Amino acid sequence: MDSILRSIVEAITNEKYELKALDVMEKKVKELLQSKKYLLVLDDVWKRSQEMELGLTQDKWDKLRSVLSCGSKGSSILVSTRDKDVATIMGTCQAHYLDRLSDDDCWSLFKLRAFGPDREERAELVTIGKEIVKKCGGSPLAALALGGAMHSRSTKNEWLEVQRSDLWSLPDGNDIMRVLRLSYSCLTPTLKQCFAFCAVFPKDTEIKKQELIYLWMANGFISSRRNLEVEEVGNMVWNELCQKSFFQDVRVDDFSGKIYFKMHDLVHDLAQSISGQECICLEEQNLNDSSRNPHHIVFHGIDKEQFNKRAFEKAESLRTLYQLNSDEFPFSSRLIPTNNSLRVLCIYSRKIPSFGSLSCLRYLELHDLDIKRLPASICNLRRLEILKLKKLSSLCRLPKHLTRMQNLRHLVIDDCDGLSEMCPDIHKLCELRTLSVYVVKSEKGHSLAELRGLNLGGKLSISGLGNVGSISEDENANLKGKQDLRELILSWSNSGKRKSVVGAEEVLEALQPHSTLKLLTIQFYKGLHWPTWMGNISATHNLVSLQLENCGKCGHVPPVGKLPFLKKLVVSSMNDVQYIEEDESYDGVETMPFPSLEELRVERLPKVERLLKREITHMFPSLSTIEITDCPKLQLPCLPSVKDLTVWYCSNEQLKSISNLNALNQLHLFHSDEVSRFPEGMMNNMTSLATLEIQYFRELKELPSDITKLTALSDLGIFECGKLECLPEQGWEGLSSLRKLLILYCKSLGSLPDGVRHLTSLEYLSIVGCPMLKERCKKGTGEDWHKIAHVPHVYLI
Repeated sequence: MDSILRSIVEAITNEKYELKALDVMEKKVKELLQSKKYLLVLDDVWKRSQEMELGLTQDKWDKLRSVLSCGSKGSSILVSTRDKDVATIMGTCQAHYLDRLSDDDCWSLFKLRAFGPDREERAELVTIGKEIVKKCGGSPLAALALGGAMHSRSTKNEWLEVQRSDLWSLPDGNDIMRVLRLSYSCLTPTLKQCFAFCAVFPKDTEIKKQELIYLWMANGFISSRRNLEVEEVGNMVWNELCQKSFFQDVRVDDFSGKIYFKMHDLVHDLAQSISGQECICLEEQNLNDSSRNPHHIVFHGIDKEQFNKRAFEKAESLRTLYQLNSDEFPFSSRLIPTNNSLRVLCIYSRKIPSFGSLSCLRYLELHDLDIKRLPASICNLRRLEILKLKKLSSLCRLPKHLTRMQNLRHLVIDDCDGLSEMCPDIHKLCELRTLSVYVVKSEKGHSLAELRGLNLGGKLSISGLGNVGSISEDENANLKGKQDLRELILSWSNSGKRKSVVGAEEVLEALQPHSTLKLLTIQFYKGLHWPTWMGNISATHNLVSLQLENCGKCGHVPPVGKLPFLKKLVVSSMNDVQYIEEDESYDGVETMPFPSLEELRVERLPKVERLLKREITHMFPSLSTIEITDCPKLQLPCLPSVKDLTVWYCSNEQLKSISNLNALNQLHLFHSDEVSRFPEGMMNNMTSLATLEIQYFRELKELPSDITKLTALSDLGIFECGKLECLPEQGWEGLSSLRKLLILYCKSLGSLPDGVRHLTSLEYLSIVGCPMLKERCKKGTGEDWHKIAHVPHVYLI
């Protein structure tokens, strides 16, 4: 149930939701679905049985249904299942039984994978292929899997071999599993081993592609080939397994480029049957099964009191010990097996483990350690290839002799904000391919020249740029030659109080990245002007995200309006900036400013007046989200594509310009010490506005009368408006879509208008911290109760 609730939250918010207690997730889902009409699709639900601990039961369904009942009338839940008992447990409507795919439809799917867009459909192979497809049992998964298996087979004999395979006659219980086994049998030994390892993850887990490749590397499943590095081999293996339909639901993050995927539960069953007891996922339900001697263990969802060394006592040849989530409990280092076989260790712990018996370790991931320094003994892990340090907030320096790890390829450091010193001479780690953090210092062995010979990719954050000692070492950093870098952060933080030897402008000029860079962030830059390469479209052509933060001395934003792929722009704390784009050459037809920009965030720009120095009719054609913080002079032009606007510290003039955004779907207004009334007619044209939130308007005395013209408004929230005395008296019948009304801590609000009775769609009303209003709205006795008696859910606190 917790996985369903978490998936609902993630689908609505479009953000990763860390695992939390069940009651917390229930509350979050209710909050998101409250009074909203929704369609929830639960795909491939199975029933709990003796063999399957995680399936559906009547109790689970009843509890889930009670959580989901908060939606408005017309909400629906669509369930697909292969088990009639599931339909019985859930069904309030007649079940619909789906027919199997026809042979023709199966053939369409099969040939899509078997031949692809570029391969000739030879008649002799088509004839054999259609006979193979007849054995798929009408299953789309089977057709895709078989098609993927045949893609690498090009001769008639190879196709006949599959058609006549003995695996078709195995008593596996169903046609799909036989097909999947046949597809598996066509894999190379390397692909077979890499696929079987995936059984270690729980069903329906979203797996990070890069993480899986690291785990394959650490366990020795893949290795470099000729002129291909091991990561490239891992990428080829993953791509082939995906092409053969062993992986699905592939998702690519627009900004980071990271790839996530899942396995179909039947494919996961296949992986489990192949790996046997070698790969297991320890959960609360199977914790006490001590009959196994696994090589690879992933654990999650286990209560701390039940988890002890017993879980690993039979794992004499354990190679992988991987804690999947951080919310369970701090892992005790005493539980780590003392044998010398461990290759992978990922734990969330408060105390550092002993590394004495872990000499074979190739992958080490440490979370949440409360330490200032890592022990020197970690440098004895000479075979280590991947080292990840995450959320070590107290960590201030890396071990001096870290360069002894000559096999280290990936050093990933995340959320270690206190880190101010690297190990010296990091250039000696010549195999390094990922270095997510580097701190420049004036001491020997800590200069930018240390990065010159490293073939780095992924993310690189360089801080301490105020400590650069000479311009020559900047040139030697060779960022322009690192074509595999995707994200670059350049920061003058961690620079100390000593006066810089080299000016910030010279430093940044010499730090030009390769033109393939996707994400660029510049922080605390002290120069007056931007480097020439930032004004060169060919040098920054591929940027998807640009963030300029606390660059207070620059009087303008670099000319980035013509960048064809720029989706996100953040400009903050630049005191003299008047325009986001000063280029006046756009005509709005052949040249349009910011053609791909989707998200714009501007913060603490006291002098900014307009987005463009010369505003034209057609600009920002893709812009959907704007967030403005403390930019009192900024006036918004007509932007017909903007759907979501958030403004912090609003001014009267700014509020007037919001009326130009006719397509708004969500409007969030936070903090104002000057606005007592909203501009007249501000909301007249907001016919699409569905969510309106007004918060911390300390002088606001009344809401605009045109708020009642928002016919699409479904959610209205008014918070912390201490001087708000009344709501509009007339026109409430116009709010025909309003389902949710929240009024919090508006202490001067004395009553509800009579028109509230006309809110016939209102399903959820919450009044908190409004003493006069609470008294008048008491059920049965309050003077305003008759106005809200029709509302199904009323909360007075």
